[in-house]
Amino acid sequence: MIATAYSTSFDTLLPALEAWVTEAEREAAQTYRQEPRQQQFLAGRGLLRWLVCTTWHCAAGAVSITRQENGAPLLSVGGQTWQCSISHTKGAVLVAASPEYVVGVDVERIKPRKRLAELVANYQDGFFADLSAEHWQRFFERWTLAEAVTKAEQGLLLQTLKRPVANYQTDATHEHHDDFMLCCYTPKFTDSVTFQRFPS
Repeated sequence: MIATAYSTSFDTLLPALEAWVTEAEREAAQTYRQEPRQQQFLAGRGLLRWLVCTTWHCAAGAVSITRQENGAPLLSVGGQTWQCSISHTKGAVLVAASPEYVVGVDVERIKPRKRLAELVANYQDGFFADLSAEHWQRFFERWTLAEAVTKAEQGLLLQTLKRPVANYQTDATHEHHDDFMLCCYTPKFTDSVTFQRFPS
């Protein structure tokens, strides 16, 4: 099983997650200078803990979220390592967890990008094959997929962008909510992935 949760409103999310964030996470958030980055850190950790506890019926104290050497989150539930992914951007967060399946997620606001046309041109033989810079929604479907694949593989984004997108599209689920594109990539998982909004 893979579970996901997202929010596009930190104003409602952060108060709802108050009980799901540890004191150590609050202290770690203070190491970031900018308040939006502190909020993103707390939103990601709190939402991931809430998701695991409510989906798999475990105590919050059994869920540990630390950081690997490469910066990726490391999720431990009852002493067992689980798969997880966290993505945040200004005003939104998306998380996923699974006791067994590798997973990567990404959330992006759909808006003009300074280098969109350049990115599309540079990776026409890879992730942006058969795509024009005028199709923003399709661009963000591909971009979020590239980010999600990179997180799942713990690789490098520029290397992912060089690969054929067809290798990954069937293992991805996208949804468009409130001007945000959400993507969950998980190879070898055949059930559907549902994006759960929190708070609902």
